[in-house]
Amino acid sequence: MRRACWQITLPHGRIDCPGGSILPGHARVSQGEAAMSISPALLAAFRRNFAPWALAVLVHGGLGLFTTLMLLAAEPVPPAATPADGQPPAQPAGTEAPTPEKPAAADPSHGKDMSECMEIIKRAEQALTKVDHYTCQFLKREYLGGKLQPEQTIDMVVRHEPFSVCLKWQKPRSMAGQEGMWIEGKHNGRMRVKGAGLLGSVGFLSLDLKDKRVASTSRHSITEAGIANIVKRLSKDWAGFEAHELDRVLLEDVTFDKRACRRVHITHPREEMKQFEFAKAVITFDKESHLPVAIECYGWPEKAGEDPQLMESYQYTGLKLNPGVDGALFER
Repeated sequence: MRRACWQITLPHGRIDCPGGSILPGHARVSQGEAAMSISPALLAAFRRNFAPWALAVLVHGGLGLFTTLMLLAAEPVPPAATPADGQPPAQPAGTEAPTPEKPAAADPSHGKDMSECMEIIKRAEQALTKVDHYTCQFLKREYLGGKLQPEQTIDMVVRHEPFSVCLKWQKPRSMAGQEGMWIEGKHNGRMRVKGAGLLGSVGFLSLDLKDKRVASTSRHSITEAGIANIVKRLSKDWAGFEAHELDRVLLEDVTFDKRACRRVHITHPREEMKQFEFAKAVITFDKESHLPVAIECYGWPEKAGEDPQLMESYQYTGLKLNPGVDGALFER
């Protein structure tokens, strides 16, 4: 004789009622044997879960019963914990609760307002008047030959009067040992260079700034190197921006080179492609020295909505102002 059964799925197993039970790790047993085979934990689970189902059977029918069973079978969601009275809400993972020493950051978007940017660049100009020379590790990456080149690590020394630049490459390995020097008004305007590897055994040679070998390895001449040139360029560009030439101006607090900094993002609308070389520029200013310590420039994407391509990135890490250098360093 066949008997009609409800087959119910519990969190701990499946039970066929009333004809028999299928338990985890057990074969089908008779109704009489089921009571002996069901563990106390499973029996408690059955009582806890069957009572609501029984009520549902009495109240609902048809699709209403099926829906109720599905809802009751779902794992219960524990209620969200609420902070105790007077306690601040929990912070997302990886963040810190705002304190008087570390207040919550304000909305970084400034729309098209350049007023803070102009204040930042004026402080940078003033700070430069107190800088005679500096040393740093210069990180350079540029888009050349149709692709983004590997990052270069260069030891840099810059002197402002007379304007002088000394560069010595550390990375990549293929360029390690390469050197370049330039002094304004010396060597008929040429730079002094020494190649990497075996080429370096020849010693220093004079090279014209317009030599094609220079243009093929860098987007800028050595005469444009250094922080002062960045400040001069930004001051001129930012003062001339008009509202329709700006798409968005965004400022945010960041940590760069383990130092507190203010970062400026300036984006131009696509309609201004012919006016500006770059679609976007990101400049990071050190809050203590007030000087720019990093700049990234992005080209115009081929289609609207695409991400812009990084064209050039320059970072001045480990910056030391006026540490004292021997002028002979620039004479090779």
